[in-house]
Amino acid sequence: MRIEARQSLLLNIDMQDRLLGAIPEAERNQAIQNSTRLLAAAAALEIPRLATAQYPQGLGPIREDLRAYCPQTFAKTAFSCWRDPVIREWLEKRKDRPQVIITGVETHICVLQTALDLHSAGWQPIVVADACASRDSSKAESALWRLRQEGITVAVAESVFYEWLGDAAHPQFRSLAPVWR
Repeated sequence: MRIEARQSLLLNIDMQDRLLGAIPEAERNQAIQNSTRLLAAAAALEIPRLATAQYPQGLGPIREDLRAYCPQTFAKTAFSCWRDPVIREWLEKRKDRPQVIITGVETHICVLQTALDLHSAGWQPIVVADACASRDSSKAESALWRLRQEGITVAVAESVFYEWLGDAAHPQFRSLAPVWR
């Protein structure tokens, strides 16, 4: 399956400073950088974007620098985004875009459960491994292995970006590509 901009939407899960603070620095920085790159590209390509915040009353809002790229942020308590009725409704209104590009934290909890539920519901979740993170990298790796075993696509951010463009002749290639170098 090729990832296509016109078939995609981007779901950024729980990128809250309080949750991110528990993740080792290298993994945290990579997930933030790649999530930001994908969100910026998705905004430029007019790909629908949604951010979630896990129990923001206790864990705070999503990162301020990501808010500019996320026109909507929904609070949730369910670990799987699919199990939240408001988020599910948002997704269902965009059923013409079956590829759900997933970034966020934690890979082995909310990302995993969301991808599994979306897959079961007939969507095509694509988990962006280097735009996701967990407190323990071995748990993240285990979750990514499980996702692959379930037939869910695991990709890297740069691959998603270049698949969205599809061709160096894309009108936005020159303006968007430099952030990947």
